[in-house]
Amino acid sequence: MEVIYELKKEMTFIGYHTVIRPDEGYQKCPEFWEKEYAMKYAKLWQTMKPANAVEKAIIENGIGMYAICAEAENGFSYWIAGMYQGGDVPDGLELYSFPESNWAVFNTKGPIPGSLQTLNTAVWQDWFPNEGQKYHANGTATLEVYSAGDPNSSEYECSIWVPVRNRVNEYIAYCGLDCETCEAHIATVNNDNDLRIKVAKEWSELNSVEITLEMINCAGCRIDGVKTPFCDSLCPIRQCALSKDIETCGDCSEMSSCKKLEMITGNNEEALKRLKG
Repeated sequence: MEVIYELKKEMTFIGYHTVIRPDEGYQKCPEFWEKEYAMKYAKLWQTMKPANAVEKAIIENGIGMYAICAEAENGFSYWIAGMYQGGDVPDGLELYSFPESNWAVFNTKGPIPGSLQTLNTAVWQDWFPNEGQKYHANGTATLEVYSAGDPNSSEYECSIWVPVRNRVNEYIAYCGLDCETCEAHIATVNNDNDLRIKVAKEWSELNSVEITLEMINCAGCRIDGVKTPFCDSLCPIRQCALSKDIETCGDCSEMSSCKKLEMITGNNEEALKRLKG
Protein backbone atom coordinates (compact mmCIF):
# COMPACT_ATOMS: atom_id res chain seq x y z
CA MET A 1 0.00 0.00 0.00
CA GLU A 2 1.47 3.32 -1.08
CA VAL A 3 1.36 6.28 1.28
CA ILE A 4 2.29 9.90 0.55
CA TYR A 5 3.16 12.34 3.35
CA GLU A 6 2.11 15.94 2.72
CA LEU A 7 2.05 19.15 4.73
CA LYS A 8 -1.30 20.90 4.45
CA LYS A 9 -2.36 24.26 5.81
CA GLU A 10 -5.31 24.68 8.16
CA MET A 11 -8.54 23.49 6.58
CA THR A 12 -12.12 24.26 7.57
CA PHE A 13 -15.06 22.18 6.40
CA ILE A 14 -18.80 22.70 6.45
CA GLY A 15 -21.30 19.88 6.65
CA TYR A 16 -23.68 17.79 8.71
CA HIS A 17 -23.11 14.65 10.73
CA THR A 18 -24.45 11.70 12.66
CA VAL A 19 -22.95 9.45 15.36
CA ILE A 20 -22.15 5.86 14.38
CA ARG A 21 -20.88 2.97 16.47
CA PRO A 22 -17.45 1.72 15.31
CA ASP A 23 -18.67 -1.82 14.71
CA GLU A 24 -21.46 -0.53 12.45
CA GLY A 25 -19.38 1.87 10.35
CA TYR A 26 -19.25 -0.14 7.15
CA GLN A 27 -23.05 -0.49 7.21
CA LYS A 28 -24.24 2.81 8.67
CA CYS A 29 -21.94 5.19 6.74
CA PRO A 30 -23.30 4.12 3.31
CA GLU A 31 -26.83 4.21 4.74
CA PHE A 32 -26.25 7.79 5.92
CA TRP A 33 -25.06 8.78 2.42
CA GLU A 34 -28.11 7.15 0.80
CA LYS A 35 -30.52 8.86 3.19
CA GLU A 36 -28.94 12.30 2.78
CA TYR A 37 -28.70 11.92 -1.01
CA ALA A 38 -32.42 11.23 -1.22
CA MET A 39 -33.26 14.16 1.07
CA LYS A 40 -30.77 16.81 -0.09
CA TYR A 41 -29.18 15.92 -3.41
CA ALA A 42 -31.41 13.94 -5.79
CA LYS A 43 -33.58 16.86 -6.88
CA LEU A 44 -30.80 19.44 -6.51
CA TRP A 45 -28.47 17.60 -8.91
CA GLN A 46 -31.22 17.63 -11.56
CA THR A 47 -31.96 21.35 -11.37
CA MET A 48 -28.79 22.84 -9.81
CA LYS A 49 -31.16 25.51 -8.49
CA PRO A 50 -31.04 25.66 -4.68
CA ALA A 51 -34.44 25.99 -3.02
CA ASN A 52 -33.10 26.93 0.42
CA ALA A 53 -30.01 28.07 2.33
CA VAL A 54 -28.74 24.52 2.95
CA GLU A 55 -28.94 23.59 -0.74
CA LYS A 56 -27.17 26.86 -1.61
CA ALA A 57 -24.37 25.98 0.83
CA ILE A 58 -24.12 22.46 -0.61
CA ILE A 59 -23.41 23.86 -4.07
CA GLU A 60 -21.14 26.73 -2.97
CA ASN A 61 -18.98 24.58 -0.67
CA GLY A 62 -19.03 21.28 -2.54
CA ILE A 63 -20.61 19.45 0.39
CA GLY A 64 -20.26 15.78 -0.42
CA MET A 65 -16.69 15.89 -1.72
CA TYR A 66 -15.35 15.01 1.73
CA ALA A 67 -16.32 12.97 4.76
CA ILE A 68 -14.91 13.42 8.26
CA CYS A 69 -14.59 10.65 10.84
CA ALA A 70 -14.17 12.27 14.27
CA GLU A 71 -14.09 10.62 17.68
CA ALA A 72 -17.35 10.97 19.61
CA GLU A 73 -18.56 9.82 23.02
CA ASN A 74 -20.42 6.72 21.86
CA GLY A 75 -18.61 5.98 18.61
CA PHE A 76 -17.53 8.36 15.90
CA SER A 77 -19.12 11.42 14.38
CA TYR A 78 -19.44 10.92 10.62
CA TRP A 79 -19.66 14.09 8.56
CA ILE A 80 -20.66 14.66 4.96
CA ALA A 81 -18.72 17.81 4.25
CA GLY A 82 -17.22 20.28 1.82
CA MET A 83 -14.35 22.76 1.96
CA TYR A 84 -15.76 25.89 3.58
CA GLN A 85 -15.60 28.91 1.28
CA GLY A 86 -16.81 31.45 3.83
CA GLY A 87 -20.19 33.05 4.30
CA ASP A 88 -23.25 32.08 6.30
CA VAL A 89 -23.56 28.70 8.00
CA PRO A 90 -27.25 27.77 7.69
CA ASP A 91 -29.15 25.96 10.43
CA GLY A 92 -28.47 22.26 10.14
CA LEU A 93 -24.85 22.72 9.03
CA GLU A 94 -21.72 23.11 11.16
CA LEU A 95 -18.02 23.86 10.72
CA TYR A 96 -15.10 21.53 11.51
CA SER A 97 -11.45 22.66 11.33
CA PHE A 98 -8.15 20.82 11.07
CA PRO A 99 -4.99 22.73 12.07
CA GLU A 100 -1.96 22.86 9.81
CA SER A 101 -0.48 19.39 9.85
CA ASN A 102 1.41 16.69 8.07
CA TRP A 103 -0.93 14.11 6.57
CA ALA A 104 -0.54 10.49 5.56
CA VAL A 105 -2.46 10.21 2.26
CA PHE A 106 -3.72 6.85 0.97
CA ASN A 107 -5.28 6.54 -2.49
CA THR A 108 -7.40 3.87 -4.10
CA LYS A 109 -9.49 3.17 -7.20
CA GLY A 110 -12.76 1.34 -7.61
CA PRO A 111 -16.46 1.63 -6.90
CA ILE A 112 -17.45 2.90 -3.48
CA PRO A 113 -18.11 2.08 -0.73
CA GLY A 114 -16.21 -1.17 -1.36
CA SER A 115 -12.88 0.32 -2.47
CA LEU A 116 -12.87 2.88 0.35
CA GLN A 117 -13.72 0.32 3.02
CA THR A 118 -10.99 -2.03 1.76
CA LEU A 119 -8.51 0.86 1.91
CA ASN A 120 -9.66 1.83 5.40
CA THR A 121 -9.11 -1.73 6.64
CA ALA A 122 -5.61 -1.77 5.12
CA VAL A 123 -4.72 1.59 6.70
CA TRP A 124 -5.56 0.46 10.23
CA GLN A 125 -4.55 -3.20 9.98
CA ASP A 126 -1.40 -2.91 7.82
CA TRP A 127 0.01 0.65 7.85
CA PHE A 128 -0.84 1.72 11.41
CA PRO A 129 0.74 -1.24 13.31
CA ASN A 130 3.90 -1.00 11.19
CA GLU A 131 5.05 2.20 9.48
CA GLY A 132 2.33 4.12 11.31
CA GLN A 133 4.13 3.57 14.61
CA LYS A 134 6.72 6.13 13.52
CA TYR A 135 4.03 8.77 13.87
CA HIS A 136 1.59 10.13 16.39
CA ALA A 137 -2.01 11.06 15.57
CA ASN A 138 -2.41 14.81 15.20
CA GLY A 139 -5.95 15.16 16.49
CA THR A 140 -8.87 12.75 16.68
CA ALA A 141 -10.31 12.84 13.16
CA THR A 142 -9.53 11.60 9.65
CA LEU A 143 -10.74 12.59 6.19
CA GLU A 144 -12.28 10.73 3.28
CA VAL A 145 -11.66 12.60 0.02
CA TYR A 146 -13.78 11.98 -3.07
CA SER A 147 -13.31 12.87 -6.72
CA ALA A 148 -15.76 14.00 -9.38
CA GLY A 149 -16.92 11.14 -11.55
CA ASP A 150 -18.97 7.98 -11.43
CA PRO A 151 -18.65 6.43 -7.94
CA ASN A 152 -19.65 3.06 -9.41
CA SER A 153 -16.77 3.02 -11.90
CA SER A 154 -13.75 0.75 -11.55
CA GLU A 155 -11.64 3.88 -12.23
CA TYR A 156 -13.24 6.03 -9.55
CA GLU A 157 -10.60 7.60 -7.26
CA CYS A 158 -10.90 8.37 -3.56
CA SER A 159 -8.55 8.78 -0.63
CA ILE A 160 -8.17 8.56 3.12
CA TRP A 161 -6.13 11.28 4.84
CA VAL A 162 -4.75 10.78 8.36
CA PRO A 163 -3.23 13.79 10.20
CA VAL A 164 0.10 12.80 11.75
CA ARG A 165 3.15 14.19 13.46
CA ASN A 166 6.45 12.58 14.34
CA ARG A 167 6.65 10.81 17.66
CA VAL A 168 8.42 12.91 20.27
CA ASN A 169 11.85 11.97 21.60
CA GLU A 170 11.36 10.58 25.11
CA TYR A 171 13.66 13.26 26.53
CA ILE A 172 11.39 16.05 25.31
CA ALA A 173 9.32 17.27 28.25
CA TYR A 174 5.54 17.68 28.14
CA CYS A 175 6.09 21.41 27.56
CA GLY A 176 8.57 20.89 24.71
CA LEU A 177 11.77 21.65 26.61
CA ASP A 178 14.70 19.31 25.98
CA CYS A 179 15.56 17.45 29.19
CA GLU A 180 18.91 16.35 27.77
CA THR A 181 20.10 19.98 27.95
CA CYS A 182 18.93 20.45 31.56
CA GLU A 183 21.86 20.67 33.98
CA ALA A 184 19.94 18.73 36.64
CA HIS A 185 19.54 15.85 34.19
CA ILE A 186 23.18 16.10 33.08
CA ALA A 187 24.34 16.03 36.70
CA THR A 188 22.18 12.96 37.31
CA VAL A 189 23.39 11.04 34.27
CA ASN A 190 27.04 11.80 35.06
CA ASN A 191 26.64 11.66 38.85
CA ASP A 192 28.37 15.05 38.93
CA ASN A 193 28.16 16.52 42.44
CA ASP A 194 30.05 19.67 41.49
CA LEU A 195 27.38 20.41 38.88
CA ARG A 196 24.65 19.57 41.39
CA ILE A 197 26.11 22.14 43.82
CA LYS A 198 26.24 24.75 41.05
CA VAL A 199 22.65 24.11 39.94
CA ALA A 200 21.31 24.04 43.51
CA LYS A 201 22.91 27.42 44.21
CA GLU A 202 21.60 29.00 40.98
CA TRP A 203 18.07 27.63 41.38
CA SER A 204 17.94 28.70 45.03
CA GLU A 205 18.80 32.26 44.09
CA LEU A 206 16.46 32.26 41.09
CA ASN A 207 13.45 30.94 43.02
CA SER A 208 14.16 32.49 46.44
CA VAL A 209 13.84 29.09 48.11
CA GLU A 210 16.41 26.65 49.48
CA ILE A 211 17.24 23.91 47.02
CA THR A 212 19.69 21.32 48.23
CA LEU A 213 22.20 19.18 46.38
CA GLU A 214 20.05 16.10 47.02
CA MET A 215 17.17 17.66 45.07
CA ILE A 216 19.23 17.89 41.89
CA ASN A 217 18.39 14.46 40.53
CA CYS A 218 16.20 13.98 37.48
CA ALA A 219 15.97 11.23 34.85
CA GLY A 220 13.68 13.36 32.70
CA CYS A 221 10.17 14.74 32.71
CA ARG A 222 8.57 11.83 30.82
CA ILE A 223 11.08 9.14 31.79
CA ASP A 224 10.44 6.69 34.62
CA GLY A 225 12.79 7.37 37.51
CA VAL A 226 13.89 10.07 39.90
CA LYS A 227 12.65 13.66 39.47
CA THR A 228 13.43 16.99 41.04
CA PRO A 229 10.70 17.96 43.54
CA PHE A 230 9.36 20.56 41.10
CA CYS A 231 9.19 18.19 38.15
CA ASP A 232 7.77 15.39 40.27
CA SER A 233 4.78 17.09 41.83
CA LEU A 234 4.84 20.88 41.49
CA CYS A 235 5.05 21.55 37.75
CA PRO A 236 1.48 22.50 36.67
CA ILE A 237 2.15 21.56 33.04
CA ARG A 238 3.34 18.04 33.86
CA GLN A 239 0.46 17.47 36.28
CA CYS A 240 -2.05 18.63 33.65
CA ALA A 241 -0.55 16.39 30.95
CA LEU A 242 -0.54 13.38 33.28
CA SER A 243 -4.19 13.96 34.17
CA LYS A 244 -5.10 14.02 30.46
CA ASP A 245 -2.93 10.98 29.66
CA ILE A 246 -1.28 12.67 26.66
CA GLU A 247 2.22 12.21 25.24
CA THR A 248 2.99 15.94 25.26
CA CYS A 249 1.08 19.21 25.25
CA GLY A 250 1.19 18.93 21.47
CA ASP A 251 -1.64 16.39 21.78
CA CYS A 252 -3.89 18.76 23.70
CA SER A 253 -6.71 20.59 21.90
CA GLU A 254 -6.17 23.55 24.24
CA MET A 255 -2.46 23.97 23.48
CA SER A 256 -2.80 27.20 21.49
CA SER A 257 -4.71 28.95 24.27
CA CYS A 258 -3.00 27.44 27.34
CA LYS A 259 -1.64 30.10 29.68
CA LYS A 260 0.46 27.61 31.64
CA LEU A 261 2.22 26.42 28.49
CA GLU A 262 2.67 29.96 27.20
CA MET A 263 5.00 30.64 30.14
CA ILE A 264 7.42 28.23 28.42
CA THR A 265 6.70 28.52 24.71
CA GLY A 266 6.29 32.29 24.86
CA ASN A 267 10.02 32.52 25.50
CA ASN A 268 11.18 29.40 23.69
CA GLU A 269 10.26 28.98 20.02
CA GLU A 270 12.15 25.68 19.79
CA ALA A 271 9.94 24.15 22.50
CA LEU A 272 6.84 25.13 20.53
CA LYS A 273 8.30 23.70 17.31
CA ARG A 274 8.97 20.37 19.04
CA LEU A 275 5.35 20.19 20.23
CA LYS A 276 4.01 20.93 16.77
CA GLY A 277 6.22 18.21 15.28
